[in-house]
Amino acid sequence: MTAVQAIYDGNAFIPEKPCEIIKGSKVTLTIKTINSGFSEKQKKLAAFRQLTKEIIESNNTTPLPDEFDEILSQRVDIREISGL
Repeated sequence: MTAVQAIYDGNAFIPEKPCEIIKGSKVTLTIKTINSGFSEKQKKLAAFRQLTKEIIESNNTTPLPDEFDEILSQRVDIREISGL
């Protein structure tokens, strides 16, 4: 049996140190919560989760309408007006 200390990020357990468990191994977890306050790792993970959530939400916007391409394709003449 191997004991591994890890932080739960809301989706997965992230080991605090590298461990010698083969990727894809099926394991049984026994949870013993260690109340050590809000660690620096937990703060960084929470900030990363928030950033990832905001990026995903920003990608869920609707595309621009066809009229947008039409407007961009039109020629616009810009003249400088002196003496303002």
